[in-house]
Amino acid sequence: MIDALKKHGLLLGLIMGIARILRCNPFVRGGVDPVPDKFTIFRNPHPERYEDEVIAQAFHTEQKAKKG
Repeated sequence: MIDALKKHGLLLGLIMGIARILRCNPFVRGGVDPVPDKFTIFRNPHPERYEDEVIAQAFHTEQKAKKG
């Protein structure tokens, strides 16, 4: 939520942060979900494009593990 506030400002960041917290439950697919550059209340559709190498690498590792 802090990243959403920093990236999108108080109002949009608060809305986005609350949506992200609500997604944090056992009924939603887990995994890497960095804050996207454009405002949305949905999951980041392209976490592999995230600027942080560690998060992008974690996404690719997760995808390889799913493929088996």
